[in-house]
Amino acid sequence: MPYLLAHFAKSQLWHASTLLFAFFLTEACGLGARSMGSIMAGSLALNGAIDAALGLRWRTRVVSTVEALRLQAWGAPVTCLFFLLFCATPLIAPGFRLAWALAMLVAFRASYPSIDVPQNAVVALAALTDDAPCALLARRNIASGLAALAVGGLAAPLLIEGRGASVWIVWAGCLSILACGTAWLLRRTGMTGAGASAASEAHSMQRLPFVAILAALTVMMTGTAIFRTLEPYHAAFAGNGVGLLLWAAVGGLVSQMLWFAGRHRIGVTSILMIAASLLGLAAAGLLQATSPGAVTAGMGFGMGTGGLWLVLWSAMMNHAATGRATVYVGVFTGVSKCAQAAALLLLSQVLAASPYRDTLADPWSVPSLLMVGAIGAIGATALALAYAFNRTACDERRATPHPTVRPDRVPS
Repeated sequence: MPYLLAHFAKSQLWHASTLLFAFFLTEACGLGARSMGSIMAGSLALNGAIDAALGLRWRTRVVSTVEALRLQAWGAPVTCLFFLLFCATPLIAPGFRLAWALAMLVAFRASYPSIDVPQNAVVALAALTDDAPCALLARRNIASGLAALAVGGLAAPLLIEGRGASVWIVWAGCLSILACGTAWLLRRTGMTGAGASAASEAHSMQRLPFVAILAALTVMMTGTAIFRTLEPYHAAFAGNGVGLLLWAAVGGLVSQMLWFAGRHRIGVTSILMIAASLLGLAAAGLLQATSPGAVTAGMGFGMGTGGLWLVLWSAMMNHAATGRATVYVGVFTGVSKCAQAAALLLLSQVLAASPYRDTLADPWSVPSLLMVGAIGAIGATALALAYAFNRTACDERRATPHPTVRPDRVPS
């Protein structure tokens, strides 16, 4: 439970930075879309590079949960300090606001890996057997879904409806205290398991090359970043309020244990195909520009990406459990954040070229179609990954030698 609480708090920091920071810079700080995109993309790329660098640096140092939990406990206060200072941008004099926001955002992104990489590596480093790692990942995703729900339901209205800088700062302060407190609680309680490593899982997920996992991750995170960054803009200007944000969080939340429970019953390939179908429904719902359409789009997106996310994390952790856990985790999260950086650059160009405050109400406008296209790309990735898993499983079955019958055992 302490691990899930710490992940819930840390995830709120991340969801706030991905869901709200772009909207915050353009709408609360008055920054142009292209400037916003350059700042967000540059800071995300820096974050990704530091993820990979720390993963490599800690490959021989972080070999137990004790060391990983110690590092994340020390990293939490620094990360939360810069998060809080970034959220205080509206209190800065207008002439210094841009420089302050840029400096604090870069500092937040640069410090976030110090809490993110070790906390993520705990799943591979903990002595967990059989399905325990995947179950923990599913519960982690539920905690992350609750975090997204908290950000979408509490922080987003504060920002979108302009409740005032003081209320916004109070929220950021409470979240920072929660993140620091749960990180230190986790260090005191520790993380235990039983038996050997998580590498006992014997399905084809283990054999999928790490580069294939990274390729699927790149497309998924590019599409997800486009969709999620546009969610607050959609909520503010499309006429449906925060419904899309909330239903996307609910979909991701309720689906995790269903995906985990169905993994052995229907298989990874079927899960990915169902996820792709849900994403197709989400794209269709987004084109309706109605409240039921927003519910369909949000639930379909949350459930579809939730299934794909669980599969990708489980596949990566199977590699990480074989050794050098921080390397796999650091490269995985680093690629994820660099993909998000590329998405922000594309998105900023689209927003700069379109009067999005007016056009987002039209489901066939360029910003709206960009959200639809992002969902379609994620669905196509799920289908491609399903094919890869199925192909890997077939190759394994062909490579497995059939038992031979000794001549003296042939029945008469």
